[in-house]
Amino acid sequence: MAQRNALVRHLEAVETLGLTTVICTDKTGTLTRNELSAVLVWTPHGSARIDGEGYSPYRTIQFEPGSEDAVREAVTAAVMCAEGRSVLHDDHWVAEGDPLDAAVWSLTLALGVDADRLKTEHLLQRRFPFDPHRRRMSVVVDNTLIVKGAPETVLARCHGQTDRACSVADRLAQDGLRVIAVAKRTLAPGEAAANADPDHLERDLTFLGLIAFFDPPRPEASEAIAHCREAGIRVIMVTGDHPATALAVARQVGLVREHPLVLTGNELPADDAILGALIDRDEVVLARVKPEDKLRIARVLRNRGHVVAMTGDGVNDAPALHEADVGVAMGRSGTDVAREAADLVLLDDNFATIVAAIEQGRTTYNNIRRFLTYHLTDNAAELAPFVVWALSGGRLPLALSVLQVLLLDLGTDALPALALGVEPPAPETLQTPPPRRGLVDMSVLARAFLALGPTEALVELATFFLVLVHGSWSPGGSLPSPHTLLAASGAAFTAVVFGQAANALANRSDTLPAWRVGVRGNRAIGYALLGSFAILGTTLFVEPLARVVHQAPPPALGWGLAAIAVPAVFAADALWKRVMHPRTSSG
Repeated sequence: MAQRNALVRHLEAVETLGLTTVICTDKTGTLTRNELSAVLVWTPHGSARIDGEGYSPYRTIQFEPGSEDAVREAVTAAVMCAEGRSVLHDDHWVAEGDPLDAAVWSLTLALGVDADRLKTEHLLQRRFPFDPHRRRMSVVVDNTLIVKGAPETVLARCHGQTDRACSVADRLAQDGLRVIAVAKRTLAPGEAAANADPDHLERDLTFLGLIAFFDPPRPEASEAIAHCREAGIRVIMVTGDHPATALAVARQVGLVREHPLVLTGNELPADDAILGALIDRDEVVLARVKPEDKLRIARVLRNRGHVVAMTGDGVNDAPALHEADVGVAMGRSGTDVAREAADLVLLDDNFATIVAAIEQGRTTYNNIRRFLTYHLTDNAAELAPFVVWALSGGRLPLALSVLQVLLLDLGTDALPALALGVEPPAPETLQTPPPRRGLVDMSVLARAFLALGPTEALVELATFFLVLVHGSWSPGGSLPSPHTLLAASGAAFTAVVFGQAANALANRSDTLPAWRVGVRGNRAIGYALLGSFAILGTTLFVEPLARVVHQAPPPALGWGLAAIAVPAVFAADALWKRVMHPRTSSG
């Protein structure tokens, strides 16, 4: 999974990933590339459009008449709040720190303003960091308070008419753009030092402008969400962005279609039962969500029986990541606290990586079930001779010795079992609903003990007793000669090895018959079967080893009877799959 950019921190999360029914995913960085470009600055005095993408400062700016001074003031005010910057690295401009702040920084440079010099020349007196509840941050520079944040929170604290700015912000958000508002206020001497609560300072603000950013959706996000839909996995967008922006991006990546449910954090019902019933559906977008809302969302979905994967990157996301069945942290943009709380770390911050991890989780789950079915089938074949011997009161010879059973378990069976454990994802892995069953359930037990196991045991016992009869032994008569008994036991052992080879191929698919699967797609299974046959031949034909194991090479009749185990197991497996999966097992 690490090769697919998914770092598993807790091994049990691999199985849980395969059972996931709901993914609660952030928007920025997971569904989008988190590579923001400033595309528009709007002020009450006019606007400016910025051409080009990325963090390069070499971009064209088109000002409306009379807007240049107002645009410069809004952008330079925003850069004073910036905690990130754009830097030239290996001939490419990249973000260093917060991507949004880096986009503001590059826009400042594009305006011809030296952002480094600007911040050096003006004294930073105080900083109030971004808070997910306030949805804004502010700084005090040269006794001027500068506020940057979500438009609805900043505009609500501005004096004058802001209705036009609100409508512009909404329209930009509906276009899928991420929008921030910038405002300022000149403070009285000593006012900043006397107030520790930023809410007391962030009032009667003068609105400066809106800056809109484009964050392109990841090209692979649409396909990944389509795979989730095919796999029966519900995807819920849980983001702190504006609801209109979130909905626009959700439409772009195919997360919602005709009937979306869009709620903000403030609109979530206080009653957990009502909240669970409300969001337990398709096409859900939750915007302006706070970290404690994410915790509630994970809890209520789990209470409704879902297996929940939740993404997060901030310190405050840690409780939600811990609450979810699978906490997913961002490897690039995530904090150390979030990564410590997570079960899975996305090294590329990509939603498609979650889907790839779920596919691998399902594959691991299926492979463990294949491994178990393979061994349980063998157990039935190993147990049958002892049952027959016990029921006969010891009058019938024992087909397998204890050492032969150990050789089967630790020798010939070991390699194919390990090969089944590395079976690659099947094409239908993400085309079926999430499994809602344990690793060992009635279908595994029934397949092993009612279909495959009895078939192997029947061929094994028939081979053993027919070889004995061929050697002049008759039931109820005296014990056969030692050589005949060893040859018959070798034939029974061979029948089990052949049957287990067929069993390994049969277990490669839950729906297709073994002859349609073969060994293609997993070279390990071919090498494993060759290894099993090598162990079989060595323990039959190397006399010292054969003597230790209590067997001898079977006669030609024994080889022929033992070989029947292969088509017999194939037939039993095909019949089982036709009954259990009538639509997909034909052929």
